[in-house]
Amino acid sequence: MIRPPLQHMDLNELLGILTIERLIIIVAILLFISYVAANLYTDIKYRRTSNFKHAVSLVAGLCFFNYMHEGSFIILIVMLISLIFGLILEKMKSSSPGDTKMFVVMSVWIASFAHENLIQQALIFCIVTYAFQLLFAWISWIKKKGFKNAIREQIEQVIMLLTPGAPLGKEIIFENWPGAVNMCLGAILTLLAGGLLT
Repeated sequence: MIRPPLQHMDLNELLGILTIERLIIIVAILLFISYVAANLYTDIKYRRTSNFKHAVSLVAGLCFFNYMHEGSFIILIVMLISLIFGLILEKMKSSSPGDTKMFVVMSVWIASFAHENLIQQALIFCIVTYAFQLLFAWISWIKKKGFKNAIREQIEQVIMLLTPGAPLGKEIIFENWPGAVNMCLGAILTLLAGGLLT
């Protein structure tokens, strides 16, 4: 007669292991939600985010990533991708350095929650957030300049962006739009898509 696997292992030990793993995941989810909520609140109300919050959340996210994907250095690629996207948004004058920091931290957390295709999840997050940023920028530009002028200036900006050494326009697209909103929307859509696709 074949014995069930539970007879080979102490049931209390099995429940202890499962409880600790579940507890770690629940704490990680709560940390991520509190980080996003705190940044949304401070970015919307004061248009500032705290470097200390970014640093603590980055360290916590890296620890959780190491727990979920032990010995994986793919997180460096994820961080580099999100940093590049954040710097592109900064160079286009549509985000601030605090938004870039939040971009990197949220990419680490999203990659931590993904079971596979970590780089794909980070790219989806970056592209979705970038799309929201462009959408809100276009709406703002069209309201400010009109449709034809907005398209003409956008083409000039793209040409200057692709020309090495050319100075970029100094006009800020919008000053009062919090980048945390775009990142929150991007994170929600990425986590939902990641959960549905895997």
